[in-house]
Amino acid sequence: MDNKGYVMGLFSFILILPVFLMIMIAVNMVAGGADIQQTRLNSHEVFSVADDLETNIPLIGREVLRDKSEEVIRTGNPLSDSRKEIKDEFQDRMNKWCLKYASGGIRAECKILTVDNSPDPFKVEVKSSINVEKGTLKHQVNLSQNISLINESYPIPDPLPFVKCKGYGGATIRGNRIYYASSLVNYLKSRGINNSKAYENATSSLYIKKCPYNPYTLHGNGGSLVNLKNCIDNGFYHESSDGACFLCRLEGKSVCPHYGMETFIVPAPSVTLPSSNNSSAHAVSALDHVIFDDTDPGTYFGHIMVYFNNDTHYFYLYLDDSHREKYGLPPHD
Repeated sequence: MDNKGYVMGLFSFILILPVFLMIMIAVNMVAGGADIQQTRLNSHEVFSVADDLETNIPLIGREVLRDKSEEVIRTGNPLSDSRKEIKDEFQDRMNKWCLKYASGGIRAECKILTVDNSPDPFKVEVKSSINVEKGTLKHQVNLSQNISLINESYPIPDPLPFVKCKGYGGATIRGNRIYYASSLVNYLKSRGINNSKAYENATSSLYIKKCPYNPYTLHGNGGSLVNLKNCIDNGFYHESSDGACFLCRLEGKSVCPHYGMETFIVPAPSVTLPSSNNSSAHAVSALDHVIFDDTDPGTYFGHIMVYFNNDTHYFYLYLDDSHREKYGLPPHD
């Protein structure tokens, strides 16, 4: 081959080289684009799982709270350490929940760090840590969430009365009310409370529901007591610095150091009422934390107060003056 041939070959190679380079660049761009696209897909999946966990933590937590309350109601036995027992059960359920993401190549972990009181007694605070990984992608977030005890479609029952009345005849459930029959009388009598018979066939609310009358003085608004009647009929609960929080109620405590709640325990309607100077016109005040307070029995005694009369029966409460003032109700005569 002459020199001209070599020159032509070299010239042809120079012409073809850019084409090869362009092809290689294009291949690399396609591969790089595929990697970027896959990274985007993985990133979307990782964040999607983290969001799903964040959304479901309060829902699963509410199931645990309700199940634990129903367990205490069924057995009458309080939890020894509600915060730990709820945390452990909560963790077990979150572990099972996280396993469902493994089929997509995702490693998910949700650690329940603490279960404790919220400043709002109608909520329970849960702190958790979420870790989600896929391939080289990792996402971690720490959360502090409140689980509401109030949900009309998934109500949570109050376990306290069932712990207190166990061994005294027991409380029973009818619809959305707790019926005490003679159990409350027996319980109060065992504590030496005067006029314990005032609470024969008494009732109280089963489910924790937050009272909408705020401020609470609206219960006595206008003197008609219609708001008080509506509150009692609906079984509402109220914030209280004296009443127990929900987590302590699970432990059978009617009072605790936390900001809690209280509700009315209502005597059975009566066709007649005792005169004001009769000893039966006085009884322990109708707030649940007063009635169930084993540590300081008989602190608050109340005088009978009628809030409704249907022409055949009187509907009434026994209330002390401090609670009458709290709910905007007139003091006793």
